[in-house]
Amino acid sequence: MIRAKAEYLGILPSLEVLPLFARDDLGRHAEGAFPFHLKAFASYGEISRDMLTRKLQGGIIPWEIFVSDVLALPGQRADWKVMMFVHACPTELVLREPIHKSFYPPQATAKAKLPARLTIGVESQNSLTKAQSREWLAHWKDSLSIELSFRMLPMDLMIHALEAEALDAIIAPSPWGFHAEASGLGKRDPRFTPGKFSQKLVMVCHKDVIDQQPSLALSTCELISSGRNRLRTQAEFSAAIQRLLKCGKPSVRHGILEQAATEHSFASLHLDCVPDIPKLVSELLLLEDFAALPAQVAPNEQTARLLLPA
Repeated sequence: MIRAKAEYLGILPSLEVLPLFARDDLGRHAEGAFPFHLKAFASYGEISRDMLTRKLQGGIIPWEIFVSDVLALPGQRADWKVMMFVHACPTELVLREPIHKSFYPPQATAKAKLPARLTIGVESQNSLTKAQSREWLAHWKDSLSIELSFRMLPMDLMIHALEAEALDAIIAPSPWGFHAEASGLGKRDPRFTPGKFSQKLVMVCHKDVIDQQPSLALSTCELISSGRNRLRTQAEFSAAIQRLLKCGKPSVRHGILEQAATEHSFASLHLDCVPDIPKLVSELLLLEDFAALPAQVAPNEQTARLLLPA
């Protein structure tokens, strides 16, 4: 029997991808099975770049980053298929200790003394986390006076920059906020929520992979659902984390992933879906509403059809 060629799928080590590691046979790529080797990266931008150069045949990245950094570029429109929307856990905001105290003074009766400047680390120039930070700041009466800037850094460098005080805050996918807090680099803001700018994660792959396995999108959705159920037991959860830690850097400690999973009620969530035309059009229109849709991409049925896996 001829076995399907194993391809590479780029991931950022985070809570969302853990169900893919809750399989005993993850490394066995028989025909009709999950065809990807999972490879960890420190940033979504790096995943996008390696997809464009075909070092990767797919990736799990935020929807808006895929549309801006891949789909909008010349010659890419018909090459990539959105296999599924993967459940995305909330992003987490971490503030350096002095910055946290300025927003949340220790004395309950004290008035917040907001900083004059605030530099926030985000994952991409085109990320909705920039809009999340602006919406969060809007809760403070005098926040318009703050000089707000962003630095785009890979996840590991984002953590180092927070430690070096080159950043005042970061917005990161779970459990990286937990990781920064546990490392003594700042405090998570429990009041922060992604709000209307919550990111959508997509698993995308090159059309050549779909051509070889037309039912891959549906079978992968079932695989992730099964994996999420397996993670309900502690032994399976621990085994999945060990597999995740073997797929590359950066990595987080075992206990941090457990803490994040508990915080986000991770095992009870089943929000993954294989898209259809109305779903893709509505998500494109939402990016347009957020002023996050590149001019090169039309939010219509024609674009949606190009992205459909079948």
